[in-house]
Amino acid sequence: MDTVFDILQASGPTYNVSSNQVVRVESTTGPNSHWVGHWITTTDHLRFFPITFTNVVGSGGANGCLVYSLETGSSSSSFITDIPTTIGQDRLKIQFGKQYELESLTDDNISAISVVANYTESNFSLNTTFQPRGSLLFNGGSGSFFWGSDFNQGWANPAAYTSGVFTLNGTTHTIDSKRSTTWYDRQWGDTTPTQGWHWFPIQLDNGIRISTWIVPADKGSAIKAFATALCPNGRQEVVSVSPDIKPSNPWDSSKTNRTWFGSFEVSFLDEYNSVIKATSPNITIRHFGEASFGAGFAFCDSFTLYSGTWKGKKVSGWGVVEQWPAT
Repeated sequence: MDTVFDILQASGPTYNVSSNQVVRVESTTGPNSHWVGHWITTTDHLRFFPITFTNVVGSGGANGCLVYSLETGSSSSSFITDIPTTIGQDRLKIQFGKQYELESLTDDNISAISVVANYTESNFSLNTTFQPRGSLLFNGGSGSFFWGSDFNQGWANPAAYTSGVFTLNGTTHTIDSKRSTTWYDRQWGDTTPTQGWHWFPIQLDNGIRISTWIVPADKGSAIKAFATALCPNGRQEVVSVSPDIKPSNPWDSSKTNRTWFGSFEVSFLDEYNSVIKATSPNITIRHFGEASFGAGFAFCDSFTLYSGTWKGKKVSGWGVVEQWPAT
C-alpha cells in the first residue's frame, strides 16, 4: 500500500538543486529566500544563535540578520530593503554592496556556501562558510507544498558543517566547528500567505530533523499543518499536525507593541500521538528574536529548546520558532 510519502514522491517535481539556487522570481508577492540559521559554540565556549537571510524578487530585495547570545541574553537585529548589486545567473551569488553577500564556493551551488555580512547598526558582522552534510529535506516529501493560496517550493539542508568568525559589539569570536551546525533553508514561489504562519525547524539530538509548518490558507481554505521528518539514513516521512499549537508565555515588544509567544506544543497526528514542546528559555524576560520592517511589520525567529516524544520515545533538541503574523 502506498504511503503519503510515496504518493508525494511519485507526483512531485524532479529537482535540480543546483539550478534551484539561482531561480529568479519576478512576482513581487512571492518569496525567493535563502535563510541561514547558525547554532554556534565558539572556541572560548560561548553560545550564539545568529541568523542571516535574503529575499530577492523582481528587481528588488531585502536582507537582514538576528543574533542572540545564550549566555548574556543580549540580542540585535537588522532588516534592510534594497536593490541587489549582484545576482548570479548560473552561480549562486547575491550581493548587496558591502553589507551582505551569499555566494557558492563550488560550481554545483550547494557543496560550500559563504555568508559575509556587515550590519553596523547592529554592531554585528560575520564571515562564515557552511558545507551541507547528509541528505536534503524536501518539504511535503517532494519539495512542493501548498503555502497560502498556491503551491510553493522549498527544501533544506538541516545539518551543515560550519566554520568562520563573527564580531559582535566589537568582540570577534571564532566558531568551533565540532560543536556548531547550520540549517540552510531555500524557498521560492509566486505568492506569500496573507494569514501568516508558524514554522518549527526541529533538530533532535538523535539526528532526526523535522520541518513543521502551520499555515492558515487564504481564500477561506482549511489550515495546512504538516511536518516533514528527515531521518539520519535519508528516509523522509510526511506527518499531519494539529493546527492547535497552544501558544503560551506571551511577551510584548517595546519596539513594535506586538505580542509574541515563548512556548508552543506541536501535536503530530501519527500512530504514536507524538508531541514535541517548544520553549524559548527566558524569553519573557530577555525579549529576543524580533526583526522589524519599520513601524508597519515584524516577525520573530527565537532560539528554542525542544522536548517531548517522537514515535514512542522521549526526545530533546534545539532549533527555532518562526512567528510570521498576518498582513
